[in-house]
Amino acid sequence: MKTTQQLFSYGSLQEKEVQLSIIERQLKGVSDTLQGYKKYDKKLIGKYPIIKKSSTLNDSVKGTLYQVSNLELYKIDIYESLAYSRIAVVLNSGVKAWVYIPNFD
Repeated sequence: MKTTQQLFSYGSLQEKEVQLSIIERQLKGVSDTLQGYKKYDKKLIGKYPIIKKSSTLNDSVKGTLYQVSNLELYKIDIYESLAYSRIAVVLNSGVKAWVYIPNFD
């Protein structure tokens, strides 16, 4: 069983304060891009960014790729709540990673 996971963040999980409050450490990541998705101006609860699969392959979302433990990923799942689902994607770098997408249209 893998002890670490790759996680792509495009929103609040990139903030130091959020990381410290959820997993009690600051993450170190690298910039990456998710192709075929689009970030929308509309935000969940007026605060949290939303991405959706795009019909245009040229659309992309810039973000940060992090390596987290299985326990940290579980804690982040709780933070993301039922408002988001975690799905597997392949980033422009070729890395397979998890990303959270909203559970509504």
